[in-house]
Amino acid sequence: MINKKQKILELFETSGPRLHRLLGKLMLNEDEVGDLLQELFLRLWNSKSFDSAKDPFAYAYRAAINLAFEWRRDRKKSFQPIENDCHAQITSSALRNLIATEELQQVLDATMQLSDLSRDVVVMHYIEQESYEEIAKRLGKKPQYLRALNAKAIAKLRELLVSNEKSEVNTNSVTKR
Repeated sequence: MINKKQKILELFETSGPRLHRLLGKLMLNEDEVGDLLQELFLRLWNSKSFDSAKDPFAYAYRAAINLAFEWRRDRKKSFQPIENDCHAQITSSALRNLIATEELQQVLDATMQLSDLSRDVVVMHYIEQESYEEIAKRLGKKPQYLRALNAKAIAKLRELLVSNEKSEVNTNSVTKR
């Protein structure tokens, strides 16, 4: 038990800020990052697999990705958009930021539909800005395989985003009738 406690405290000390940044990037909600980070360390504490993990950081990193996407799924289920007819003045830079954030939300939501490995590679490469060589070391795969997997994942994301966009257009045209 003490060994596990030391292992988790050491992980928190050395990798806590990096895990915090990762969760912040995936959640797009700084208010809840601390709570989710705490949830991550509680899950690690209760995990029997964490005890035998060869690379505790890699295990925690993948657990953080899974936890963030789980949070996104739960939040998406509970989110009910409100139609608003007020015509507030919005500056163009604020509008651009809003659109960029909404587009990122759509990409992250679509990323939830990828396989775990594809999702991890997309997150590590595009969000964490890691090279394929670094990702390969952490996942125990060949960089060439991860490049190919990433290319297929990006193609799938494009397909999902286009189909989501088409379904939104159809929904909006039916709603306006």
